Amino acid sequence: MKKDLATAIGTAIIGMLIAFFVTNLIVKPAEPVTFKTLDTKVSADIQEPSKEVFNSKSLNPTVEVYVGDCAETNELGECVKNNDATGGN
Repeated sequence: MKKDLATAIGTAIIGMLIAFFVTNLIVKPAEPVTFKTLDTKVSADIQEPSKEVFNSKSLNPTVEVYVGDCAETNELGECVKNNDATGGN
């Protein structure tokens, strides 16, 4: 009984070693990969935003866009009065 258990364990170990080496022959180990990185420096200085982008007449992406005929808008660009028969938003 003990001899059968030792033979089974020995056979399993030998089988795993053979499988390991055969797999390494077929599938090569991965080569190290290098990545390009950006050299950046962080500072505590705050720059003023561009006046071309951040001004009182610039588009506000948080404002709802209305598709269709809009007769009147308020200062935020929201449709106040529609041209259609419903008369609402």
